[in-house]
Amino acid sequence: MKTFKKRLLPLVRMALGLGLLIYLGASGMIDWRALAGLGRAWPLSLAALGLVALAAIVLIAWRLCLLMRPHGLYVSFAASIRLTLIGLFFNTCLPGSTGGDVVKIYYAMEGNRGRRLEIATIMMLDRVAGLLGILGFTLLLVPFFQPMLIAFPILKALVWAAGGSLVIVLAVLWGCTSNHAIWHRVVTWMVQTLPGGDYLERVIHTLRIYRAYPGVCCQVIGASMAVHLCLTLSMLLTIQATHPVGADSEMILLIPIGFVANSLPVTPGGLGVGEAAFDRLFQMAGFTGGAVAILGWRVLMMIVGLPGILFYLLDKTQAVVPEQTPLRLARQQQSAPVFKEHHEA
Repeated sequence: MKTFKKRLLPLVRMALGLGLLIYLGASGMIDWRALAGLGRAWPLSLAALGLVALAAIVLIAWRLCLLMRPHGLYVSFAASIRLTLIGLFFNTCLPGSTGGDVVKIYYAMEGNRGRRLEIATIMMLDRVAGLLGILGFTLLLVPFFQPMLIAFPILKALVWAAGGSLVIVLAVLWGCTSNHAIWHRVVTWMVQTLPGGDYLERVIHTLRIYRAYPGVCCQVIGASMAVHLCLTLSMLLTIQATHPVGADSEMILLIPIGFVANSLPVTPGGLGVGEAAFDRLFQMAGFTGGAVAILGWRVLMMIVGLPGILFYLLDKTQAVVPEQTPLRLARQQQSAPVFKEHHEA
């Protein structure tokens, strides 16, 4: 029964995504013929493809390299690109029960017995950094689109929701890693009381290391925001290629909000959900073609992610290795004595 339920959920999610696509097509919200614009306006499509590759491969791979270094772990830029392409392939070309993030984490942990939880935590932090990047990028756009937000209160509410989400995520990270006495007691209680407290302790200690490396944290957030700048520009080029009227500057604010909805784990890869969200967002602002735009963008993502299958099948070398000369241990030890009461108990 457990196996059946485990297999049923991905099927339900996939059916939901496909059902949304069929509904959007039947209702006329998606004009499948518009996707031919990617071929007709091939210079725009090629530029958009380059921006997608820069964001989804180069910048994300560099961000992972940055996150590994404070822990004395080394992943070469080439190996990080390999991991990124494998994850991208499973996320875009084979959206299903085995998500790209799971496969990416599995290959990153390969050959690192004893540090697998630490590496898995870093990989999940990489995803959190992506979320912080898109929320931060959306809020940075707000001052440039005040008239639009005043004219459309729903968009203003969505921006407020993005700001609230950003504050919540930052507060959770700060609370888990803070030396403040109150948060220290809360985290210590969680470690001592909750099931899997030992694992939770190791996860939080992994996060605490970054307190000693504010420069790395700033670079990671900067890389994340650059990712979403490139993806937003690639979407604008896609709209210019697929929409008869072309793109509009006000779409710059709508696109990252739509990307947030597309990242919700309702359907595999946001299939159908992203299309519905973009279509609705564009309609609220008086535009059309939102669903077609993200479909065209998915085509570009699939093209960029296809090489991942070659790395998945042919390259089994260990991606993450301990550094020969670890970074200053004093900084790590400075962050270590978080749960002294727990060990003494």
